[in-house]
Amino acid sequence: MKFLENYRFENGIYIASSADKEFESLYLKVRDKEKRIYSDTEVSNLPIVSATNQHFDEWELRKITTDRFVSYLHNIGGNINLLDIGCGSGWFSANIAQNKSINICALDINRSELEQAARVFNYSNLNFINGNIFENIFDENHFKLITLNSSLQYFDDLVALVHRLFYFLKEGGEIHILDTPFYNSTELAGARRRTIEYYRSLGFLEMVKYYFHHSYEEIEKFNFSILFNPNSLMTRIKKLLNNKVSPFPWIKIVKQN
Repeated sequence: MKFLENYRFENGIYIASSADKEFESLYLKVRDKEKRIYSDTEVSNLPIVSATNQHFDEWELRKITTDRFVSYLHNIGGNINLLDIGCGSGWFSANIAQNKSINICALDINRSELEQAARVFNYSNLNFINGNIFENIFDENHFKLITLNSSLQYFDDLVALVHRLFYFLKEGGEIHILDTPFYNSTELAGARRRTIEYYRSLGFLEMVKYYFHHSYEEIEKFNFSILFNPNSLMTRIKKLLNNKVSPFPWIKIVKQN
């Protein structure tokens, strides 16, 4: 990817734009409080974690989501450029990178997690980039696929974000939103109250200004489909049979002329 030559390469990552130090510091403090800061060895095994991990059930569901998406990629032929936004420690990007026909840019504004990702995952088709998606850090029409895996909630304006991502997508390219809560408009106020109470209980109420809630109504103006619906009849049946089922939808948005 030629545009990477424009950026400084340091500690295994490309520095494409300035970072938000305030958010990064606060985010890492919250992750530590939640016991989500993992060793290099633990990160290398994600989404598989020890049965003693306090987030074991959550990671079991995230593994199901990851496996489902990786299987989806096998049905897409050719050499593909993929952008993973909010990649964190890089584990999701690394799972995708097992498919050598996919060239991945894994983007985050959190430099410390990216440096861990670069230490842990050394694949020729995977590059880690520290930068802001609202700056011109990639070429226009470069990517076939863009993923937001449990990262959309850190963007305040979904519509503006999608239009921005369309700039980087080829015609017919796809945005995939995974492991992210979506609400009906009548549910938003309650979700916001729960978020406030959660961060207050952690002692980091200031994190509320960085966490946002999105509704299904926001994506109605785009060409979207729900590839996994947690509220479908089949999903409800699986729950009744005590199968593990993600509470989050898998949403695909396609760029059209």
